[in-house]
Amino acid sequence: MMRRHGLWIALLGVACLAALPSLADEEVTLEGGFVWERSDGNHEGDLKAVLTPTGDGEWDVSFYFDWEDGPHVYTGSCSGSLDGELSGDIVGDGERKPEFKFTGSFEDGTFSGTHERKGRDGEFRPTGTMTLGMP
Repeated sequence: MMRRHGLWIALLGVACLAALPSLADEEVTLEGGFVWERSDGNHEGDLKAVLTPTGDGEWDVSFYFDWEDGPHVYTGSCSGSLDGELSGDIVGDGERKPEFKFTGSFEDGTFSGTHERKGRDGEFRPTGTMTLGMP
């Protein structure tokens, strides 16, 4: 009798998991913060990322944050896994359209990564870190 109940509980659990949509198939919102490393002192702030699937392991991504002159939305694309490595290319809003790259990985549902900005010479240089998780 105990085995039968255990089997039913296991089957019910599998059925419930199968009914849940995959994170890779729908928009995902992550929230956390960033650190911009500067020689005159680090700048920290809140960060929200919205990932919209575009293919297998591919997403459009928008980063929402406040900077010295107000709210910003930087957009781009990323690839990888929402439970492993993830990296992408981002373009800033405003007149100058700064270019960034980010890379990192998920561990226990939290993304930890770094970001780099493209300089005038075309080379990317480290600019700081970010940490994001499910709200």
